[in-house]
Amino acid sequence: MKLWRITTKKYALDRACYGARSEGGRWNPIGFPVLYAGTTVEICALEKFVHLAGAQHPPLVLVSVELPDKESLIIQPAIADLPPDWAELPAPESTQIFGRDTLVKYQALAMLIPSAIIPEALNAVINADHPAYDQVKLSIEREFRFDARMQK
Repeated sequence: MKLWRITTKKYALDRACYGARSEGGRWNPIGFPVLYAGTTVEICALEKFVHLAGAQHPPLVLVSVELPDKESLIIQPAIADLPPDWAELPAPESTQIFGRDTLVKYQALAMLIPSAIIPEALNAVINADHPAYDQVKLSIEREFRFDARMQK
């Protein structure tokens, strides 16, 4: 399965998941290392855009993320199974616990979950502690720039 990330070059090939491990995220608590990705470049762009502060930001790169072709490694919970507050801001603790517990319970390498921005779009939470994580391939594809019209 091919996924995408938009990040700074410094963290593009970061297999240790430093950011998510040290700060937590919507679907992982602090200390539980995951790699966040999107199923399309478009949702990655929106996710990155809403997390950037202002027009000035470090240079970004588009990263391809290749998961092993084994469907049993990927889980996709139904929206009805997510915590009721899953799309709230800031991200609630309930989603962090759900993400960690679901990845561990189902021994999943990755969990496909809806974006809080556009629920019809899917993001992926990739478990860096999974035995198959060493088969995940990260490659910088190109520089990424937001269209100037997005900076209004």
